[in-house]
Amino acid sequence: MEGYCKVARFMGRQDEYAIFRRFRALNAQNLLYLQAEITHLEAQLYSLAQSNSPDRIISNQDWWSLAHSEEPEDSEQWHKILEIREKLEQYNETILKQARIAKLNPPVAYDREFLRLWLARPDMGNFPLLGLDQECYTDKHDADLVALRSRPAPDIFSRWFTYCVIPWWHHFVGEKFKAPIEDGLDEGVYRYENSLLAATVRVITTVLASLFPVCSVTALYFIESNFIRLASVIVASAFFALALALMTNARMIEVFAATSAYAAVNVVFLTNVVYTVGQ
Repeated sequence: MEGYCKVARFMGRQDEYAIFRRFRALNAQNLLYLQAEITHLEAQLYSLAQSNSPDRIISNQDWWSLAHSEEPEDSEQWHKILEIREKLEQYNETILKQARIAKLNPPVAYDREFLRLWLARPDMGNFPLLGLDQECYTDKHDADLVALRSRPAPDIFSRWFTYCVIPWWHHFVGEKFKAPIEDGLDEGVYRYENSLLAATVRVITTVLASLFPVCSVTALYFIESNFIRLASVIVASAFFALALALMTNARMIEVFAATSAYAAVNVVFLTNVVYTVGQ
């Protein structure tokens, strides 16, 4: 199995690797040509409709008379309308399709680079495409590529964990216990389920979220200087906000709200500690 069949089977194995060019420039050029055609047809129709012949007054005000008239000018105008109708249908359908294509997400860099690696490596794709279309996956077309199912945009921590920690883990540990995929398409390719990676990240995030208030309260309890306590609250709040920004997809207003609540808890504890010491 070689050529397009091999590439198709590889892409069918995981939709994230079903990556294609969207041909933005060509599609825009096609729309421009259709727009130009319709513009000329529109001008021709208006020219026909503006005839001053008194015999055409009725046909300009009554569709039946226009559509069934035996007058050459009326017949020409009606055929022009039908031509415009057909061209408008093509134009509208094309522009709506382009609007849907424009909403498709580009592939994530990891999937794009892995596809290139697979196409190039002798023990994988082994350059299965020999024609001009092999240029579709070169660097110069990065901005023009689209994935049928692009991975959802993760937070920064999840992206770092998936694309940095997991390869490191696989190199030193995972490769010794995990079997590669065996489907005749490539050699030495391993698969880690997205659900497992997401669950692992979720557990790590949950544990860290529970440690933040505990660590800050414990630190405030043992610090004796009020100035250092206040500085600790500021630093802890800053790190908490940074963790929210890096480890979640929270909106800015949500980061502000959560950080304010976290700071309020620390301030309440700080006030109670100061009051107790003063007593």
